Amino acid sequence: MAEMIIPYPQLQKILERTCELAVIKPRAEEMMDIVEKKLADLFEVAYENAMAEGSETIKLRHIPITKGFKNSMNLFRAVIEDEKVQMEPIRKFVLKKIPGDIPLEEEVVNELPTIAGTLFVLVGRVIKALHPEIKNVYPEHIEEAEKVLDYTL
Repeated sequence: MAEMIIPYPQLQKILERTCELAVIKPRAEEMMDIVEKKLADLFEVAYENAMAEGSETIKLRHIPITKGFKNSMNLFRAVIEDEKVQMEPIRKFVLKKIPGDIPLEEEVVNELPTIAGTLFVLVGRVIKALHPEIKNVYPEHIEEAEKVLDYTL
C-alpha cells in the first residue's frame, strides 16, 4: 500500500467536497497507489519532453497537464485552503518519489503538492463520472478508475 501523501482525515474531506464520495482508509490507500503511479507517469513524460527540447531542467510546460487536469487542480486548490492542508510535507514526500535525472524548476517544485492532490481528486472524479449514483467507494470502483486513468494519463 502507498503511504498517505495527504493525511487521511483531510483526504476524506477533500473527496467529499470535490466528488461527493465517502472513502474509508483502505480505499484511500488504494487510491494513493494510483496517484503514485500516475505521478511517475507524468514525470516520465515530462522527462522525455525536457530531453526532446534539450532542456537542463524540467519545467511546468513539460508536464502533460490537460485542460481537464487544470480544472481539477482549481477544484483541489479551492478545497485545500479551507481544509488547511499543509503543502510542505506533501512537497517533500513527492520529491522523494520523482526520479532525479534532471532537476526540477522551482515552479514545478512549488506545484508538486497540487499536482499530487489533483491526481487524487481525478481518481474520485472518474469514479463519480462512471457511477454518479454512488456515495461510498469500493475496490471495483478504484479498479475502473485506474483503467480509465491508464488510458488517459
